[in-house]
Amino acid sequence: MGEDMLAGVRGWLDTSGRFLELRVARTLRRAGAQVQRSFSYIDAISGAQREGDVLAHFHWTGLQAVPCSLTAVVEAKSGDKYPWVAFYDKTQTRLGDLETWFYFAHGPFVGITEPLFELWVGMEPLDITQVATHTVAAHTKQTSLNPANDAVRQVLSAAASVRQRYLERQSHDRVGLVLMPLIVTAAPLVKCMLDSDGQVKLEEVDCFHVWGSTAGGERRRVYVLSESRLPQFAAALKSLARAADVTCSA
Repeated sequence: MGEDMLAGVRGWLDTSGRFLELRVARTLRRAGAQVQRSFSYIDAISGAQREGDVLAHFHWTGLQAVPCSLTAVVEAKSGDKYPWVAFYDKTQTRLGDLETWFYFAHGPFVGITEPLFELWVGMEPLDITQVATHTVAAHTKQTSLNPANDAVRQVLSAAASVRQRYLERQSHDRVGLVLMPLIVTAAPLVKCMLDSDGQVKLEEVDCFHVWGSTAGGERRRVYVLSESRLPQFAAALKSLARAADVTCSA
């Protein structure tokens, strides 16, 4: 009975996504992040309180000894039944448009996160100029919810809520916060675009970048990664924080 019970719990953990959350948190922690698992936030559309999966803080000391953090707001999605397809056109974006990559928060103070705009441009993972217009979970019925798009909306709502809570509670503190929406999924990832002859070109990838819309209608970029890509991505976030620390302390 004991072994059967444990096997049942193990199966539940796997299908519920808790195993993936644990692995994601461990990978980010090994990269040097301060990790918080399970955080609450207010959904920007429904107003309901929801639970986010992981917050990963990569700290550095900013100008005038201000403590700062590049914080990944992570949703872990364990469903692997339906591939997530990212659709691309030929539109290119500007590398320097960091406002679409992050949510910035620094209370009423200025000069805390502004140096990042020139420092981080072109550094991995901010070296992408082509962003998917949208993402869809393949093979699902048209009348059903789209788990890929739902995840994008969810992580943007979580990031916006974390920023709002920060501003409400710490508006008088000299602290800089840079929030990055991130999805780690077990679903296969597929890039879809048309070739020069107008034929559909499909490519299996381990990450893509997709536009999502906030509750206010703003466009924001969201990173979508396979678990295998996460260690490289986490190392890149650590490098961003390290570069900020070196520059600001110089």
